[in-house]
Amino acid sequence: MFMKKADRIAIYQVLFHSGVMFAERSPQMMHTDKELKHLTNLQVTKTMKSLKSSGYVTEQTAWRHHYWCLNNEGIEFLRAYLHQPAEAMPITLQRRTVPVRMPRTSDDPRFRDGPRDGKERDDRSTYRRSNPPTGRELDKTGNVGAGSANMEFRGGFGRGKKDY
Repeated sequence: MFMKKADRIAIYQVLFHSGVMFAERSPQMMHTDKELKHLTNLQVTKTMKSLKSSGYVTEQTAWRHHYWCLNNEGIEFLRAYLHQPAEAMPITLQRRTVPVRMPRTSDDPRFRDGPRDGKERDDRSTYRRSNPPTGRELDKTGNVGAGSANMEFRGGFGRGKKDY
C-alpha cells in the first residue's frame, strides 16, 4: 500500500513511544490515537502488518480489534530507523519511579467513617442468622411468593414419561 513517509514515521514514533499499538477492524474509520487522527485504521493495519511479517511485532486479535506489541528486535529496528539514542525505551519497558499503591489507611475517606448508617459491617451475616437480636424466629422460606408451595410432579409430556 502506498503511504507517505511522514505518515509511516508518525506510526513508528507512536509505536516506539508506547510499545504497543491497536486498531479497530473497520478500515474506513479514522484512528483514535490523538497523534494519528489523520490516518485511517487501514493505513495503521497495513503498516503493522509489514512490521509483523518482518518479525518486529507480535499480533493479537480480540473481537473487532488488532493489538500489536513491539518485541526486542522491533525496538532495535525502530531505534535505528528513528535515530533514537541507545537509552531510549518504550513506556512499557520503563520502570516506574514511584510504585502505585492503593491507600488503605485511616486517611482514606472510604475507611474513615466506619460502617455506613450505623449498620454492622457484615450485613449478610446478620441477615442469615436464624435468631435475630429481637428474639423472634424468622421464617426465611415462608412468604417468598410464587413457587413457595411444595413441589408436586403430576407427569406430563416429554422425557421420563412411560406409557406401556
